[in-house]
Amino acid sequence: MRGVKKKKTRITLAMTANADGTDALPILYLGHSKKPRCFNKKAAKDLGFDYKANKKAWMTRVIFQDWLRGVDQNMRAANRHILLLLDNASSHDSGDFALTNVTLKHLPPSTTAFLQPMDAGVIASFKAAYKKKQLHWVYNKLRDPDAIKHDPYAIDQLQAMRWIEEVWREITGKKTIKNCFRHTGICYLGPKDTPVDTDECSYEDDVEVGDVILRLSTLQV
Repeated sequence: MRGVKKKKTRITLAMTANADGTDALPILYLGHSKKPRCFNKKAAKDLGFDYKANKKAWMTRVIFQDWLRGVDQNMRAANRHILLLLDNASSHDSGDFALTNVTLKHLPPSTTAFLQPMDAGVIASFKAAYKKKQLHWVYNKLRDPDAIKHDPYAIDQLQAMRWIEEVWREITGKKTIKNCFRHTGICYLGPKDTPVDTDECSYEDDVEVGDVILRLSTLQV
């Protein structure tokens, strides 16, 4: 919107799921502020979020290693062993910590776009579903004579994180993740599984987003 100053609040998400989408770890959130004002002096853990902060709101080796230790401990407590696929980002370093129940495998350099399942459609589907929630929010705001006086796109970090949780549950409840693992061809998911076009992963959400955009275009602002 013209005349509206964009907020600089940014958060990074670390999403982890298994190949068929039936199991997913809680999202790790990385933000700028250690205690965002919208948390109302509550700890992120008390609000149901795994949240870390640094100046760039980005993954660091220290944060990754702390998260990885937690995952390894949880897998050990559940008597489970997992293989964790990672790209070759410098922050994805396990350090000297001896993992007992998590095995790390890094994808070869320059292959993320082809072999990383999250980049094969999961992230695109996630963004489309999140955008749909945002546009529904804007649409409802624009219908409210009082709310229209303010920036309809304005939401705080806590609201964004709640939407993210909802979207992640939706994504993991569909075949999106499994289809994207199929597309990469990095694992075998059964005799009937064949590679699919990544468009299949996000088509449904893209259509719904388009419908909301069409509805928004009919409003006079």
